[in-house]
Amino acid sequence: MPSIVEDRDEILQLLYRYNHTIDSGDAEGWADTWTDDAVFDVAGNVTTGRDALRKFASSVHGTRHMVTNPLIDVAGDTAAVHAYLIVYHGMQMATIGTYEDQLVRTPAGWRFTKRAFTPD
Repeated sequence: MPSIVEDRDEILQLLYRYNHTIDSGDAEGWADTWTDDAVFDVAGNVTTGRDALRKFASSVHGTRHMVTNPLIDVAGDTAAVHAYLIVYHGMQMATIGTYEDQLVRTPAGWRFTKRAFTPD
């Protein structure tokens, strides 16, 4: 069983991979950060399932997502993350808000089962 430090590091890498893949247009890589039945709630607009998530990621262009101040709570094979988000579109700040995440350890590593974004 990995240590809490190893789990937190892997979860941080998942958060960063999520940002890099969606910002670079890698919809497949971004969809791989989720479980097959995951739920993404963006201010009440809910997307469910990996295929729908892949389609969503294909529609995002020209952004830079930055996650900051993540608080990670690991409990065995599940975890919760609370973090801030800043999104830039070009040189302009597009939105800020918070993420509330639920994650699960899978054979492929940690994956999102639910992510809720609430804009400030």
